[in-house]
Amino acid sequence: MGKHYNSFKEIDERLMALKLQRKIEIESLKLNLNQAKANLRPLQLAGSLKGSIQQILLAFAIKKLKGIFNRRQ
Repeated sequence: MGKHYNSFKEIDERLMALKLQRKIEIESLKLNLNQAKANLRPLQLAGSLKGSIQQILLAFAIKKLKGIFNRRQ
């Protein structure tokens, strides 16, 4: 069952705490939404894509060089 309160003052205090908690959660949600929007901007996506392409090309180049050096031995 729910909590039992002894006075209206206790109820008011609990309601105030819940209202503040709700406001904090709403602001946290807004912050997360803004961060998600920032991460989805075209320049951010292009930067992430650029890093991924660089990693793929680097791995490809290493494999090719490894193959070349292995043939020489």
